[in-house]
Amino acid sequence: MATVLYSFSLANIYDDMFTFSFFFEGKPLSGISCLLSTRSAGNMDVQETGRRCAFLKKNGVDPAKTYACSQTHSQTVAVIDENSSSEILYDADGLVTSAEYDSSVYLAVTVADCLPAYIFDTKTGALGVVHSGWKGTGIVLNALKSMKVETHPETVCAVLGPCICGDCYHVDGERRRIFEAQFGSVARRMPAEYPLGNVVNGDCLDLQAANAALLANAGVRNIAYCKNCTFTDERLGSFRREGKDFTKMMAVIGRSDHVRSL
Repeated sequence: MATVLYSFSLANIYDDMFTFSFFFEGKPLSGISCLLSTRSAGNMDVQETGRRCAFLKKNGVDPAKTYACSQTHSQTVAVIDENSSSEILYDADGLVTSAEYDSSVYLAVTVADCLPAYIFDTKTGALGVVHSGWKGTGIVLNALKSMKVETHPETVCAVLGPCICGDCYHVDGERRRIFEAQFGSVARRMPAEYPLGNVVNGDCLDLQAANAALLANAGVRNIAYCKNCTFTDERLGSFRREGKDFTKMMAVIGRSDHVRSL
């Protein structure tokens, strides 16, 4: 079965955030939402506790039910279950639930130019969100493995949120060679699926293309991706555009029927 792609663009800002939907078998899913804070919401670094809590509360999310992790550019995923605490800042770049043990749980990571990837298992109810930069590419596979033993890729859908696009992410030759060797088509001895095209284009890397390929070749068949670029869309935080005082955005996933979707 071939991968089905759903493209979308960010609509108007709503309460300093964007929301967007998962798609599965041709239809948007209700009851599960992907949120992303905007640049106008301010820096959502994990140390900005007051601002983060105010943002979450304004948008109907309980901070006490929101689990967060640091931004370390790793492939580490933390599993949230009944033994976890929302008061702990997990040393990871991704969070997943191992089971639908609490339908009010939210998971959050921070991003700016790096890719926020949201994952939901339509069968088990397990969910996850990861921060995937060039160093952390591959973390989506760790998230899939960590979600639940009963998780099967064909029941999973994914959303690749806005990041710096494959036309703007200029890098040096050494980084391109490493990325191509690990994730590009030349690294595959057998034919592989690259739903969004090459992971290296000229002197640029394409984080969405790399993650789409990883998910597709793992068996995930329903992938939505955002066409907005953090570097060119000034509504979004971007390290490369803003410099050292860049805006970290908070990417949040949770079950919610009241959050407006596209």
